[in-house]
Amino acid sequence: MQEQPVANVRWGEWIGEGWQMFANKWQVWVSQLLIVFGVFLIPMVPFALMMFSIQAQAVGAPNQPPELPALFFPMVFGVVIFSFLAGPFFLGGLYKTAFKQLRGEPISVGDVFSGGDVFPQLLGTIIAAAFFAMLGALFCILPAYVVSGLLFFAAPLIVERRVGVGEALSMSFNATKGNWFMFTLFAIVVQILAGLGSIACYVGILATMPLQFTITTIAYRDIFGVAGARNFLNNQPQYPTNYAPQSFPMSAPELPSSRYDAPAQPEATASICPNCGTQIVRSARFCSKCGNPIGA
Repeated sequence: MQEQPVANVRWGEWIGEGWQMFANKWQVWVSQLLIVFGVFLIPMVPFALMMFSIQAQAVGAPNQPPELPALFFPMVFGVVIFSFLAGPFFLGGLYKTAFKQLRGEPISVGDVFSGGDVFPQLLGTIIAAAFFAMLGALFCILPAYVVSGLLFFAAPLIVERRVGVGEALSMSFNATKGNWFMFTLFAIVVQILAGLGSIACYVGILATMPLQFTITTIAYRDIFGVAGARNFLNNQPQYPTNYAPQSFPMSAPELPSSRYDAPAQPEATASICPNCGTQIVRSARFCSKCGNPIGA
């Protein structure tokens, strides 16, 4: 029986290149995060004022319990719903920014608002992932973390491949199940790195939160392949598209021919997915369309 290839986690490479990807365009990423945080704070302002009024009432009449305003519970409900809907919208915009930068395209602050076309799918994915995580939490908590590892690529698959919710979940699961333990650890580490900035009075999160998207996008590139994707450690185009065979020339220093002969770059060879018939790069470990593992 033919053994299926297993996707390996490249810890140092993915984290290091994800950081370099952020550092190359940190001004855009920080500006986008400021906008996202500002939008989320808008509905919190009247709620905070209401809470301040309740506390002032309690101080002025310590022997009487404070009365909750009539708008208290509707406002709480509104804040929760707003946050629930705004999350997937900005998630799509931030992932679109990451994929544009990965392909060498110019990115701007306005890209953070570009996630509207994938909003329904991302919302469905978040709900599905939360449901499976809740089921996993019923079994000693740990399976909930495994769900985050198995579905690690679901959101970027929706943004980059424009697939549906079920297909994104299936493709992510098929790509990570062979090495589920390491992908679970990797998902946890990426979340920790993204939240490290909160230690420095939450200001540093502007530099760490983008790593959630840059590191994930770099890992996605190595697992699924992205057309025209770049390598940020040496600033060279390296990964040909999975949709058609293609190679990228590597530039070399201008030296006399007697001292330096640039090696010819091999052409990427193509293969066919046995499951859906899609033409892919032979080095790819998973089909770019259906996510089916490709035999060695």
